[in-house]
Amino acid sequence: MNYYGEQRAALRANLHTHCTLSDGRLAPEEVIEAYASEGYDVLAMTDHHQVNDVTQWDNHGMIIIQGAELHPILAPERCKWHLVALNLPLDFKCLRPFETGESAQEVIDAVAAAGGITSVAHPHWCAFTSADIKDLKNYYSLEVYNTECEYYGRPYSEQTWDELLAAGQKVSAVAVDDMHRKCSLFGAWTVICAKERTLPAVLEALKKGEFYATQGPEFHSLTLEGTKLRAEFSEAVRCSLVLKQSGKCLIIPGQDAPGTSAEYDLEPLRAAGGYARWSISDAQGRTAWSNPVYF
Repeated sequence: MNYYGEQRAALRANLHTHCTLSDGRLAPEEVIEAYASEGYDVLAMTDHHQVNDVTQWDNHGMIIIQGAELHPILAPERCKWHLVALNLPLDFKCLRPFETGESAQEVIDAVAAAGGITSVAHPHWCAFTSADIKDLKNYYSLEVYNTECEYYGRPYSEQTWDELLAAGQKVSAVAVDDMHRKCSLFGAWTVICAKERTLPAVLEALKKGEFYATQGPEFHSLTLEGTKLRAEFSEAVRCSLVLKQSGKCLIIPGQDAPGTSAEYDLEPLRAAGGYARWSISDAQGRTAWSNPVYF
C-alpha cells in the first residue's frame, strides 16, 4: 500500500494469541495452521507467564514472533495489568511480576532491555482508564479492539485511546483477536506497513506506529501532502476523521453513496496543534482505525 509516500508491504498480523500451553483451547500447531490457512503473514504466540520456542513448530511461511502476556499488579482490589510483550528471549526473567513485584513500567523496561516491545492489552476490559495508563512510557501501542473481550461486553478501548492522545501522548493502537478458542479466530487484526517481509522490518514498523487496526475494512493508501490528509480504502458507509477536540464525518450513511476515499485540509487546525486519525466502517458494521498524524 501507499503509506505516506512509500510503497510498503501490507502484512496481516495477529499480535495476541494463546494456545494449550497456557489457557487456549487449540494446540500450538493447530493455531499456526489456522492463521496460515487464513492468509496471515505474521503471528505472535503470547501465552501467559511463559516464552515458548516458536522454532519448534512449522511456521507455514508466516513470521512467528516469540512473546508472552505478562501481569504486573496495579493495586490491591484492581485487575492486574495485561501487557503483551513481543520478541522476547527464551531466558526472559520477568515472567511472573505479580509474584516478584515488578511494576508495569519495570516490566515494560525489562522487555525493552531484552530487545522486545510491549502493548497494553484490552484496557477497557481491565476497567483501566486513561488516568491509570497516562504515566506509562515506552510501550508501542494499546489494543483499541479485542475480539475475545466481546464475550465479556468490553471489546473497545477507543475512548481511552483518544483521552491519551488528547493529553499529548503519542499512542498507537492495534486490533487483535486474543484467540483462546475458535469463536475468536480472525475477528480483528493489525495490518503492518513494513518495508519488507522480515521480522526486523515488522518490529521496526510496530515501534514507529506504521500500521493500522481493523475488523475487516482496508486502507489502500494513507497520505499527507502539505496539509492535505487523504485516505483511500475499501468500500465504506462511514468515514470519520477523529480530531483532538471533535471529529468530522466525511461519508454519511443515507446522504451519500458508499465511498472509497476522503480528504481533509488540516490547515485551519495547524496553529492549535493536535492529532487526526481515520476511522472507517463498512456495511457490516466493521471498523478500521488508522494511527494518528500529529500536527
